[in-house]
Amino acid sequence: MSKMFQPGDYVAVHENPVWRDKSNFIIRAYLEENEGRNEWEQLWARRLDDGRFSLCCIPFFVYDLALGDEVEIDANFILQQVVHSSGQVTFRVWFGDQDAAMRQGLVSEIKAMKPLMEWSSENLLALSVPDGAEAQKVADYLQAREEQGLLQYETGRTS
Repeated sequence: MSKMFQPGDYVAVHENPVWRDKSNFIIRAYLEENEGRNEWEQLWARRLDDGRFSLCCIPFFVYDLALGDEVEIDANFILQQVVHSSGQVTFRVWFGDQDAAMRQGLVSEIKAMKPLMEWSSENLLALSVPDGAEAQKVADYLQAREEQGLLQYETGRTS
């Protein structure tokens, strides 16, 4: 049985989805229960047919989901499963306590690798790059900066 959205639940939103111009619908993905309330991520999507959508934003919190993935939803517009992978890799970058100048320098270096980017807050940045050599280049960069204590990162995959 899938979770149902309830008034008072927390919803992480995408203020500036990377493919806003392709989007025509908003769906939700269940994240977890935290202190007695459900947490969700609002996902911008493009309707393909009645139960299938293509993701138009870079997930900030949902795992095993990437920009452009085709997904199925239930009757309540809640994500059920990925039915076709887009071949994109999601990275999440946390800048934490970095001062604005350091953060801007790191963001400039990231931008030079030409990923698609979406901000959740001034400290949380989601990146999307094609799987393969581009993803490895970004992963290597992020790993090096994490080892220097400049940021923390993760991929959007659980496996």
